[in-house]
Amino acid sequence: MLELLAQEDTELSLTSISERLAIPTPSLWRILSVLRDRGYLLFDRDKKTYRLSFKFFYLSNMLLSGMGFRSEARGYLRQLVELSGETAELSARVKDQLVLIDQAEGPEAVRLFSRIGSAYPYFHATAPGKVYLAHMGREKLKRVMERMGLPKITEYTITSLTALESELKSIRRRGYGFDHQEMRVGVSRIAAPVYDGTGNLVACLGCAGPSFRITSKNQDQMGVWTKELADQLSAELNNQSGTRW
Repeated sequence: MLELLAQEDTELSLTSISERLAIPTPSLWRILSVLRDRGYLLFDRDKKTYRLSFKFFYLSNMLLSGMGFRSEARGYLRQLVELSGETAELSARVKDQLVLIDQAEGPEAVRLFSRIGSAYPYFHATAPGKVYLAHMGREKLKRVMERMGLPKITEYTITSLTALESELKSIRRRGYGFDHQEMRVGVSRIAAPVYDGTGNLVACLGCAGPSFRITSKNQDQMGVWTKELADQLSAELNNQSGTRW
């Protein structure tokens, strides 16, 4: 129900929500009443409609503020924008999801923009997800892929575990990963790992943009820039330089 209200441009009535979600009206009314009383929903008494309140901004800021490295990373995001000319992204694993927690937009008229807090649905089809997979042992990787699967998102998506393992090996060797139109046609990403003081992978620093600008000709240079800045951020977090693999 919350996702429905977040996606809609207009306020919704009890009847509209009930019809779209197939929730019995009495049950839905109780849910809406609790959320309204606790400040999560705003109710227009004249129009008899509901919408999300700004309390969700407060909660999202609390969540993101709890990730201490987010503030340290902002300077590196801006540096990556200056070097690459593309939108810079910071993503982190939150439970079983890979979530975009911050970004700095690129200067180009045609540039990538994603919502803060949005999740990458598949690890095997996006650069940050591949970086996380590259940190897994082979047996764990097989278990994870059996559970998550290797669905074909676009014609460029890797769907073979053997091919994925080969790419993950290259990521470990280079220290950064790519995806070219594997999650979304026309979009490419580059990502490198960020570590905390104990050497654990806590985030990915990366850049994203249209595939006609991030190409095979410049991807390695952009990957090197990304890795260098990710290493510097790691060094700031753990008081020593170098990437840990």
